[in-house]
Amino acid sequence: MNPTVSKELFRPQVITSAMDTDAYKLHMQQVVFEKYAAVQVKYEFRCRTDENLAEFAAEIRDRIFALENVTFTDDQLLYLSRIPFLKPAYIDFLRQFRFDPRRYVTVRVEHDELVIRAEGPWLYTILFEIPVLAIVSEVRNRHRYGMVNEEVFREVLYRKVAYLQSELERRQIDNFRFADFGTRRRFSYNVQRDVVAYLARTMPDHFIGTSNYHLAREYGLTPIGTMAHEYLQAHQAFVNVSRSQKEALEVWNQVYRGRLGVALTDCITSDAFLKDFDYLFSVLFSGVRHDSGDPFEWGEKFIRHYEDFDIDPRTKTLVFSDGLNFDRALDIAEHFQGRIRTSFGIGTFLTNDLGDFRRADGQAYRPLNIVMKMVECDGMPVAKISDEPGKSMCNDPVYLANLKARFNV
Repeated sequence: MNPTVSKELFRPQVITSAMDTDAYKLHMQQVVFEKYAAVQVKYEFRCRTDENLAEFAAEIRDRIFALENVTFTDDQLLYLSRIPFLKPAYIDFLRQFRFDPRRYVTVRVEHDELVIRAEGPWLYTILFEIPVLAIVSEVRNRHRYGMVNEEVFREVLYRKVAYLQSELERRQIDNFRFADFGTRRRFSYNVQRDVVAYLARTMPDHFIGTSNYHLAREYGLTPIGTMAHEYLQAHQAFVNVSRSQKEALEVWNQVYRGRLGVALTDCITSDAFLKDFDYLFSVLFSGVRHDSGDPFEWGEKFIRHYEDFDIDPRTKTLVFSDGLNFDRALDIAEHFQGRIRTSFGIGTFLTNDLGDFRRADGQAYRPLNIVMKMVECDGMPVAKISDEPGKSMCNDPVYLANLKARFNV
């Protein structure tokens, strides 16, 4: 390792555990295993930040290809087998699961931009997204910000936690609950590990878990996550798109029977979702997740929706996960306090924040905004429209126009 790179912040290998991924990836993979094992998909990487990553393509490719040596170990499988909603047949599948990046993943430079694609069976490609994003973020940070001292992160984190504790007391917010959702855009694995360990130690009444299965096991925390956009997108290829969201929710309930009951609402727009989220789904699902658009307007819509069905909103949970910091989460919690339960998934703000750090050349640090989204399923285009135009993603403008027309977007 380059001697100028902090050994405390970076490991020689970025991904060393198959469980170093978001929980919803395994939870969706179990549905794919049961229902859609033959489905073929394509994912594409996007960097939303105005920053060229092409120079790192070769190293990123090498580190992605190194995933071929990462498997689920016997002790990890024993841990997963004790989770009540993960079924024995799926655990047996994970026992033989192997990443095959040389077969399914391509990394190249096109038009001076980094291009990463994963293509193949959904059952085998679904687990690439999170490690690929974590690798891209860490490789970039190692090269461009490898000189950062670990104390920078600790001071920022300590200051944030002290502020949160004082604000909770000042605002008198009850039952404030948040989790780490920071794997995909973390500065490095070591940073995320230290953040999770510190929060678990200092805020056990408020820090409810992590989306990262490996860290959940390491620190005795709850692994948190249900479904992502790709799950709802894929169903656009399985049935008439007008009932794709209903089909996705029905299949989810067939597999989980009321467990993992938080539904993602903005694949097409929350208004379109509300039309599909009928009385039965509103009763069956324990809550809904916000990931784009105005969180206050969104929350009010769902409270009215539950009330219209004579469902007490106080029995349901709103999960917020869109670019949150503590101030934003506190404002949301305060707004809805006593009216509906709230919970917060906080990512980049926890695992990739250097405060006002600048390099010696004056360059201020900013984390990458990167995604890797499904763009095709069984040879058909699929789309994420979202409640926020900047988060939309689709490679086929004709399909996107038809989808918007169908849902009045």
